[in-house]
Order: sequence, then C-alpha cells, then structure tokens
Amino acid sequence: MLKTINDEEVNKLLSFASKHNQRDYTMIFLALTTGLRCSELIGLFVEDVSPFNVISPILTVPSRIAKRKKERLIPLTSEIRILLTKYFNTPKFAKHLTRPDCPLFFSRYTFNSLSPRDFQRIVKLYSTLSIGRSISPHTLRHTFATRILKRSNLRVVQELLGHSNIQTTQIYTHVSISDAQLAIENSGTLIV
Repeated sequence: MLKTINDEEVNKLLSFASKHNQRDYTMIFLALTTGLRCSELIGLFVEDVSPFNVISPILTVPSRIAKRKKERLIPLTSEIRILLTKYFNTPKFAKHLTRPDCPLFFSRYTFNSLSPRDFQRIVKLYSTLSIGRSISPHTLRHTFATRILKRSNLRVVQELLGHSNIQTTQIYTHVSISDAQLAIENSGTLIV
C-alpha cells in the first residue's frame, strides 16, 4: 500500500469531501495541513484552535492529547483559518458550541466527540469514492510530512510531527519517482 497520496489525489479527495460534508472536509484538510495524528485531531477542543473566540495562527497541540504529553506548536495557514471560521459558522456547529471545551469535531447525532475509528471510516469512505483506493488518516500524516520535506528539512518535519527522535521522522519521508527523475536531470551532464 502506498504511504502517501499525490497532489492530484489530494485535490480529488478534498474536492469530493467539500461537496459532501463541511465537518469531514475540515477534518481532512486540517490533517493534510498540520500532520496531526488521528487521536490528536479528534481530541481537539474548540479552545485549542480558537482561544479567546479568534482562530489562532498557531495551533498549540495540548499535552492532554499529544503523544508522550509533549505539547507542540503548528502554524495554521490563512486557508485553514478561513476554513475553520466557515466550519464554526455552520448552523449545526453554532448550535453545539456552548463551551470552549466542546469537542471541535463531534457526532452529527449525539454531539459527542468522534472516535479515532470514526475518522478512519470517514477517510476510508471518501478516499475510496474519490481516488479509487482506501487510505487511512495516517496516510494524510505521511503526505503532510513528505510535502513539507520537499520545501524544508527533516528537522522542521520532526518538530511539526512531534517526534523526539529524528530516525522516527525519516520513515515519513518518501521520494517519488518524479522527484528522483528531476534530481537526476538537474544534476548536470557528464562530459565523456
């Protein structure tokens, strides 16, 4: 099984999700732009992304949901902040928002927090219908790490993913055949 999805698949997945459910679209988009673990994503409270009723430009992954209880900071793009604002303004969300410690992502029927299994089912369903293969939330994390590594370095990826050991981060790096081909073509020609 492929550990990442390419840009075309990302676009298909997001386009499909955006047409079907604002909550699901927001979760998938947030996962792809932050690299959050499944448990971290569904463990977020409203106050984690919107302290003082304003969407923060920096997401503080709180120690209560972070692996090894290690808090970390992840910048949020203006695009995700706009999307979160749109999500907050949906009627169902506005009705549910009664306290800052309400779950950010909740069941449509019970208003309880989603479980990791719920998010896994959502990603599996949407990916199967949009890109023709089943992926997991962890695939979204791998995709995030691979995309960031193309524009930055392993140390930055390590911090964003919350890894204590750089060797752990290395398993998230994937070189596509097109990246390898471009690197070889840009290496110059040999004169014989």
